[in-house]
Amino acid sequence: MPLELGPISQQVDRMIASFETEELRDLLGKARELLRAVDADKLRAKVRDRLKRFPWLVAIPVHTLSRTFPPPVPPTDFSVIASDGSWIPPDRHSPLCYYVINTGHAVLTYGSHPNADLDSDGQLYFEDDDLYVSPGRKNIPIEGARLGVKMQIAELQAALKAVQAAPGPTVVLRDGPLILWPLQNEEDEVKRESLGQFLKCLDGSRVASVPVVGYISYTGRHDVANVLRVSLCGDDPSDCERCSLAGEQQVVCRFLGTALDRQLFEGLLQEGSRSDVFESTSDILEHYGSHRVQFFQRNAGGEVVRIEAPQWVMRDGRMLDLVHAVVCDQCRRSPGYPPYPPALQEAH
Repeated sequence: MPLELGPISQQVDRMIASFETEELRDLLGKARELLRAVDADKLRAKVRDRLKRFPWLVAIPVHTLSRTFPPPVPPTDFSVIASDGSWIPPDRHSPLCYYVINTGHAVLTYGSHPNADLDSDGQLYFEDDDLYVSPGRKNIPIEGARLGVKMQIAELQAALKAVQAAPGPTVVLRDGPLILWPLQNEEDEVKRESLGQFLKCLDGSRVASVPVVGYISYTGRHDVANVLRVSLCGDDPSDCERCSLAGEQQVVCRFLGTALDRQLFEGLLQEGSRSDVFESTSDILEHYGSHRVQFFQRNAGGEVVRIEAPQWVMRDGRMLDLVHAVVCDQCRRSPGYPPYPPALQEAH
């Protein structure tokens, strides 16, 4: 049946007209004022006291809510390692069950001895240990989101293998989050096996003193917006239907329920600068131990991106500055708009 574009084009016009109205700009301004005004210490205590009662995922400010940091000067000599992957999923119509994971990596070295090393590696998986979690017992198939997690692990393994030949200081970039969201609702066996391999990679990067970073473009997260809702909420946060907020506060709270973190920070961050550090409260992070993931927002020039790293990176001032400086330098070298790290482009 053909698609009638006439009615849809009219709906597109209405969608564009509603994208940014004066009312939305005003609400966004009020949300940013709230971000600047809220006491981070009191908010942290309130979040930790009521965390299990929140119906939304919130981010806890590690230090402040609104402090910003200009980009540091990058080292004279450094390396950026990026990895990316693709797969051929299992085909249920095939007489043989298998899948393929292909990982590419790029090692870009800058400074007195510039160099580029680009390579990829494909792997065919067909044995029971590859096809199932708990083979012979539960036989949980590795497919869909589980296969995606396995590819993320393969990407990280490829990047860390490349670290050995890269002159330091070095930063590892991967396209996407370090929080393995698909594992949140998985069976214990899947969590245990996947997280075991993933955290082993992070152990290796920590021993090598190489920060691993998740670069998330056009992030749809609203953890920070949600924690601002907490600052307004004086009642049971699980019962929004009986909210006692009135007037402007209730309007702002409802707006924050749909606002994105990158929208909040677009008006606060100068190009290249970053926000302070926040910590996600995702349940899956309870299994991360010392590798618990934290993040900051950064104005890449044209968009605000989310940068994730383990807390041992974020707590080390030298590593944190290195990550910020290298990501800024990568975006400065990007030919596209909005800028995107060349190392990730080459790995892809």
